[in-house]
Amino acid sequence: MKLFGERIKTLLKETGKTQKSLAQALSVQPSTLCEWLNDHNEPPMQSIVDIAKFFDVSTDYLLGLKDYE
Repeated sequence: MKLFGERIKTLLKETGKTQKSLAQALSVQPSTLCEWLNDHNEPPMQSIVDIAKFFDVSTDYLLGLKDYE
């Protein structure tokens, strides 16, 4: 899921949101989010769904199955 972390980083930049605000919305530690962003670890499925809702994008987009909607 190498594209996953890059897509989240891009969405954070485009929306002006912070890693801290995303971590808080997901109820995860910032260090956990950092591992996901750097593709050192993969988030659980529910977190992927929650991230998609946070940014109002599809899970397919986050997973690299589709381009931006």
